Amino acid sequence: MKKVITLASFSILFLTACGGNGENPETAGNGDTSTVDFSDMDEMSLQSEGLNMQIMLPNVASSTGASIEPTVEHFDGDYLWDVKIGNQFHLIIEDFGKEKNKVAEEKKRIEGLNKIFIVEYLIDEPAIIMYKRELHEGQGGKTTYHCYGETVIDGYTYVLRSHEDGNFKPIIEDMVKTIRSAKQIEKAS
Repeated sequence: MKKVITLASFSILFLTACGGNGENPETAGNGDTSTVDFSDMDEMSLQSEGLNMQIMLPNVASSTGASIEPTVEHFDGDYLWDVKIGNQFHLIIEDFGKEKNKVAEEKKRIEGLNKIFIVEYLIDEPAIIMYKRELHEGQGGKTTYHCYGETVIDGYTYVLRSHEDGNFKPIIEDMVKTIRSAKQIEKAS
């Protein structure tokens, strides 16, 4: 009986230390950024690119230790912005105007691919998803991670998403932080 009580006490202590309330701090609060750690990220305004949006981007260093600066590719009149840091981090921002519920639509699109891919949602919220995607057993290929989120800026819906090819989990986790950080830049009064 002592072993059972000791084991139960240890389990409770372990779960409490690991955030045993079942919520990942990254996903707690349904988009609440107060629990997201942005300490390894820098703020970037996209106003010079025609977006009244501010995002947080990860600090990335090259193999020599020098900082790799983010770049934004956008063509006037286009509805896409490509935010890149080095060769791996490639976040796409897409203007959907007044359309709503883009994450729900994306989930339906992903469901339509279930004969090709096995998808496991790691974050599944109304405004953001992160998922692992792999081909069905025996079809080869590699496991990739993807994210897709939406935010409203100046009354317009913007989708922030990973590239269709996906990426490694840590890079997509950084993209999720970037998506959670996206906010409208308030005009000074």
